[in-house]
Amino acid sequence: MKQVVLFIFLLTNLSLFGQENLIGFVVDENQKPVFAANVYWKQHPQLGVITNFDGKFTIPLPSKQNPKHLLVSFIGYKTMTLSWNEIKNNEKVIIQLKENSQQLNTINIIAKDPISQKYSVVKMKKLDVYLSPVASGDPLKAITFLPSSTNTDEMANPAIRGSSSDKSRVILNGVPVLKPIRNSQINGMGNFSLFNTEIIHKQYVYASNPPLSYGNTSAGLVEIETVRKLDQNLSQISTSLASMGFFLSQKVKKKSLVQVYANSQFSDAFLHINKKNLGHLKDFKSKDVGVNLRLKLNKNLSLNSFNYLIDEQYQVTDYMYGYQGKSIANNLRLISITNLHYTTNKGLLSFNLGVDAAKNKYHFGNLASKGNDKTIYLSGNYKWSSGNNNKFQIGFSEEYKHNRFRDSVPNDYYNVRPEAPNHYQDTSLSNHNTEGYAYWNYELSHQFSLSTATRLNIPNKQQKFYWSGQISMRYTLSKHQSLLLSGGRYHNYNTPNYYQQDYALNQSYQAALDYDYNREQSNYHAALYYKKEHGDWKDSNYYNFKDAEIVGLELSMDRFFGRYFRFSLSNTLLKQDIKNEDKWYPGSQDLDYFIKTSLSFNHPKLFNLNATWIARPGLRYTPLKEVWHKPSSNVWQPTFSENINSERYANYNNLSINTSRIFQVGKVSIIAFASVTNLLNKRNQNIKQYTRDYSSSNFKYYEQRIYYFGLIWQLKGK
Repeated sequence: MKQVVLFIFLLTNLSLFGQENLIGFVVDENQKPVFAANVYWKQHPQLGVITNFDGKFTIPLPSKQNPKHLLVSFIGYKTMTLSWNEIKNNEKVIIQLKENSQQLNTINIIAKDPISQKYSVVKMKKLDVYLSPVASGDPLKAITFLPSSTNTDEMANPAIRGSSSDKSRVILNGVPVLKPIRNSQINGMGNFSLFNTEIIHKQYVYASNPPLSYGNTSAGLVEIETVRKLDQNLSQISTSLASMGFFLSQKVKKKSLVQVYANSQFSDAFLHINKKNLGHLKDFKSKDVGVNLRLKLNKNLSLNSFNYLIDEQYQVTDYMYGYQGKSIANNLRLISITNLHYTTNKGLLSFNLGVDAAKNKYHFGNLASKGNDKTIYLSGNYKWSSGNNNKFQIGFSEEYKHNRFRDSVPNDYYNVRPEAPNHYQDTSLSNHNTEGYAYWNYELSHQFSLSTATRLNIPNKQQKFYWSGQISMRYTLSKHQSLLLSGGRYHNYNTPNYYQQDYALNQSYQAALDYDYNREQSNYHAALYYKKEHGDWKDSNYYNFKDAEIVGLELSMDRFFGRYFRFSLSNTLLKQDIKNEDKWYPGSQDLDYFIKTSLSFNHPKLFNLNATWIARPGLRYTPLKEVWHKPSSNVWQPTFSENINSERYANYNNLSINTSRIFQVGKVSIIAFASVTNLLNKRNQNIKQYTRDYSSSNFKYYEQRIYYFGLIWQLKGK
């Protein structure tokens, strides 16, 4: 389970032994406490600490000599330097940080955030991922607790506002990463993302109307940027119930950096402790290594290179058409992304190159599949501003995808037993897609802004011409309130898999109205959205669907109580309808409610504790109608009801907790953590399973009570 351990490393609880200390507070220009600011002696960086939620720090004085300078730094603010003479006679020091005005010129504003941020977007920093109550330190799992996430499978795949995960895209440094998950299964699902949270600078989540600066998405979009600057070096070793790993983050000269990490996963101890509630999971193991390099070549030119290799295996007990048996998956994958950014006098020019290659194997019953996937992606972009009110961006992208499937498949889809007859098929697919786009954002006043974009493809022998377009209007009602109205038309291609081996073109129309009300200690959000999707997809019973309509209402609040408590609550009402052979049926995710709530207690001197509760109706499914017995092959053929999704599983409820504490011993931090998933051990129904002759049935359940714990050892340098 990838980096499950990392969700709290920035939370501070200082235990200092036998040294004189300096006590102080770090605040911003509005006198608000700054959490997680770095405080350290210039000559003794090993004694550095970080501020707690009150902006307070307690830093030991060097025992042999008086220090000369105290440095305080935080992303987005100027680094403050105080001499010993300024602070030595004060019992308490209050340090006020100022915003880095050098980052506020025209060019850096363009580079800082995407021009598309005027659309519905949630911006998450690394700290937001670590503090997410359900993320386990994973950036994509952190998204699942957002009100806009309608993920119902307990996986990391982003599924946003009622659309399937394959209709959304994850972008890393300007390059799309298909199947961005670990422990990948044959259906494309995965437990954790491929991304190490330590390399992440910012993560943008577009719930509706994904920005057309990127293509091949018709639902939502997640845009991830890797670290651009290091405040200090970091060495880290982690160990947990199911993994061991190390992470090294090192400055190179003044403005360059390198980050290297590796992990090994193993299942023996994890399965032994949780064996009563993990009967379906038999084995998992993986090894991965990643390198993130950023070089500042000169004042205007920078190069970023991200490379990642993973080798993983996954073994579970699975079910399909009356047969239950061992399911084995293997995956070897290499991802390489290179970015070149050049700052001109008026804007930013960027080129992005991505290569993604994978080999995978899958075996279940009489079904065996070997796959080879390859994607090459190239894009160029230029964004600039004209005056104070207009911002523009233009660009192109070229994407080549090739998928090959060498499969032994059952002669009868419903007979997957090992002894059943099968046949071999070799399928080779390729898709070449070239697109161009243009973006424009106009600030009519400090209260009203307008954004619009269009994207179109250059057709070839495989493709017909299509175009996408969007428009957004944001109105600031007051200092605390804003409205966003957005809509558009979008396209994306299916990601081929065993169930659907083609590149079907999907289309969607979207409209959304978002309202935000923000105060110092509380945030409120409401959204009403509509989607109409057209394409070609199948469900597990091989029903074909061409159209879907989605209407959703989203309500959420996030509030702080005092210094240490935080409470969040959201609810989504989702109406989903799907069309099969000119008749409409309720979708599997037609939900009357989808409640997510959390209560957090974060006390730097005691411990950190988070409790989360998720509740929703059971998903809809299609019941069995009748069964035909074939004596010649002694097999039973099921026929499912014409009333698609007419029955529901039982209601879903999941209460989980996690806790952590950090101990500071000199220059070393030791972080202990533990979590219990599904504390009440609810048997939440996932799939209905039948015996071989379909005479009786039972249920496969979602994850039941799971225990997890571990330690992290950290050493921060200069």
